[in-house]
Amino acid sequence: MARSQPLIGIALMVFACALLATKDGLAKTFLHEVGPFQLIWFQYLGNLVVMAAITAPRHGWAVVMPQPLGWQVFRGAASAGAVAMLYWALTYIPLADATAMFMLAPVLVTALAPFILGERIGVRRITAIGVGFLGVLVILRPGLGGSPTGYYIGVLAGVLLALYFIANRRLAGAAPPLLNVTHNALTGAIVLSVFLPLFWHPVPASAVPQIAGVIGLAVVGQACMISAFNHAPAPVVAPYTYAMLVFAAVIGYLWFGDLPDFATWVGIVLIVGAGLYIANRERQLAARRA
Repeated sequence: MARSQPLIGIALMVFACALLATKDGLAKTFLHEVGPFQLIWFQYLGNLVVMAAITAPRHGWAVVMPQPLGWQVFRGAASAGAVAMLYWALTYIPLADATAMFMLAPVLVTALAPFILGERIGVRRITAIGVGFLGVLVILRPGLGGSPTGYYIGVLAGVLLALYFIANRRLAGAAPPLLNVTHNALTGAIVLSVFLPLFWHPVPASAVPQIAGVIGLAVVGQACMISAFNHAPAPVVAPYTYAMLVFAAVIGYLWFGDLPDFATWVGIVLIVGAGLYIANRERQLAARRA
């Protein structure tokens, strides 16, 4: 990985969150015309076409030869699965609520790091993980303001996003950032294509411009997100995905007239607070090791 530049990594992550929240809001406007799994397939296929055209002249056959293959496929599957679950959740619940479930991802990165990345965590970070899960339980309270199904699908999206973050950490520096984006699109598109016959249906012409918009926002957003992990460690960068919630709340209100209720905001504060504490703790530990 390149020399750590945390401020650049954080800025890239926040900008990526703005673009991806806008993409998700746009997707919600026409998910009744194009199903969530079909839309995510279009998104990844579009990403692949655009990124291959950009990277092939410089990298040649390396564009279709992601290495190491196992982790590349794992990342593509986790990435595609996370966004597909998010789109599915959006058919049930408001944009900000679905995005809040994504806030579980930074906490899960720390919880899973000892098992997947071999990193050690102490009592303080374990406590922060517990607080984060408490926030999820607050949001998943009885009597939700939407379909409970959507919230549970949103939690699954958060789990898959955490696995995507971990895979990004393992693959940071394995290839140039743009080639990394291309490989993520390639592996995600291949995994989704296996299941394409199960969810395919005709696409109305009216949805084509929106699909193109989703693809454009996804290309730039994913490029910024993957690049962020090349400038700073995952525990430092990942918690800044909370910015996506701010953008989602604004977009949800402006486009759909939705705002999270009080209890949901309490859960969000717990989750974001846990993520920010973990990020600060990681920075302290990194400074001591330097």
